[in-house]
Amino acid sequence: MGKTIRWVFIFNVVVWMGLAGWISLNEGVFRFSHALMDANALTNTQRAIQQARAEPSTQSLREFSEELWAMASLTSAERFVNSRLPEQGEFYMAMPKPNQVLMAVHVVLGSFCMLLGGLQFWPWFRKRYMKAHRLVGGVYLLTVPPSIVAVLAYMALTAPHHIYDHLIAWVALWLFGVLALVSIAMAVRALRHRKLHEHQAWMALSFGCLAVAPLLRLNWVFLAWVFPHIDQETLNLVTLVLMLPQSLFLAWGLLAVNRQFERPMRQRPVAAPAQKGAALFARVQWGLIGLGLGMLVVNCAVLYTVGGWAGLSVASGLIPQALLDAEMTAVRAAPLASWVVAVGMAVAFIAGVALLGQLLKGSTTERPGNIGCAAATVGPAGLAGLCMIMIGHQIGLVSGRVMLSGGTWWLVSGALVLALALRLAQHLAQGDNALAKEALVFLLCLLPAPTLLVLTLYAVHWVGLPQSYIQDGQGYMVPAGFSLGLLFMGAVHMVYGQTTREHN
Repeated sequence: MGKTIRWVFIFNVVVWMGLAGWISLNEGVFRFSHALMDANALTNTQRAIQQARAEPSTQSLREFSEELWAMASLTSAERFVNSRLPEQGEFYMAMPKPNQVLMAVHVVLGSFCMLLGGLQFWPWFRKRYMKAHRLVGGVYLLTVPPSIVAVLAYMALTAPHHIYDHLIAWVALWLFGVLALVSIAMAVRALRHRKLHEHQAWMALSFGCLAVAPLLRLNWVFLAWVFPHIDQETLNLVTLVLMLPQSLFLAWGLLAVNRQFERPMRQRPVAAPAQKGAALFARVQWGLIGLGLGMLVVNCAVLYTVGGWAGLSVASGLIPQALLDAEMTAVRAAPLASWVVAVGMAVAFIAGVALLGQLLKGSTTERPGNIGCAAATVGPAGLAGLCMIMIGHQIGLVSGRVMLSGGTWWLVSGALVLALALRLAQHLAQGDNALAKEALVFLLCLLPAPTLLVLTLYAVHWVGLPQSYIQDGQGYMVPAGFSLGLLFMGAVHMVYGQTTREHN
């Protein structure tokens, strides 16, 4: 990552997250706290919603939400007035007082993380103002854990269908909240042991987890710029597919910004968790290769027997027919591309497991001994990523939640696989095995996504969801989200990997 790219990246993180934090602070003080003190808060909110829908404008939206006013100022008032967000605001005003207290605590205290957190990862700021860095870190530790505990308690008291983003967001918020708490605890532990590289990595992961909420809002704005003809409710489903990889790769980017490749580094010993992980990988390597063969069987069976993922019997009860038809049309229009995805993802996974075994045995500088494994990983993965992008583009996106998130899952998964395959090829060509391992682990976490989507569809069908949840799109959004869940394992490797130990 060049110096200019690093500066642009961290500058955008500081500015956009700081802006989100300021808006969130205003929202917490003037909306959620106001609800606790004003007995007429619900009536006033209902009146403000009626006024906004009668005369849509940014000013009318500001009467009951600073957050909606800010987003409408960057897009349009009609977009948010015609969504379910006003009703969600009405629900906040009507819910029991304990829930309102928890939400107010979460929003107000969580604002400080966004307001100041980005500065902690700006190398120039940290080196020039170390006392301020420590002060901000202290504020972070005093405000963020209570904010997380408050929102977890709120979700424990709130049914998933009362969350704007429904079941998938309810589950994701639990995962991100717990991981953020664990990351902060591990960061403090690393700091006490003077392992500053691990401290920084854990804090980056905690910040990435906490950035889920502002990323959701920023996605609404950015996607509205790209798809002005698509309504807010549909774009909300699109952003749910984006959030998990966005948050984890944000943490990865914050670590990359702080890596110092330009000066000689002394060799640090491998971290104890990394040693245990490498030993565990050596024991289960052949089992992982067997899983890769299982991926190949499942992917090919789905294509051969039912003509594509949309042809699964369980899919018709969980996924809207419009999306099934669009996906089936795209798969049949490009049969070769579909087979490249099915076979390429599995072959790349098998070769990638073998390649990772080689890299774990070698030093951080020597080139891998078997170029064949590298080629068998990068080539099929890159081609499969390209084909997924093509299929996702063919599926497209339709307004009115007709196809939920449309081809977003295909497009996002394919783009990530292609980007990681190219990054892996770059580091292998440069002979940097430490960076190659980091990219490879993330790639291996993504390659099972199509197979996991199939298996999770069957799991959701077996568990069963209320019909109202299925009508709201959760029968598809939950499997789509879980299919990318292995990226959390890549995040752990990011913390303990040799690149972080050597260069952060």
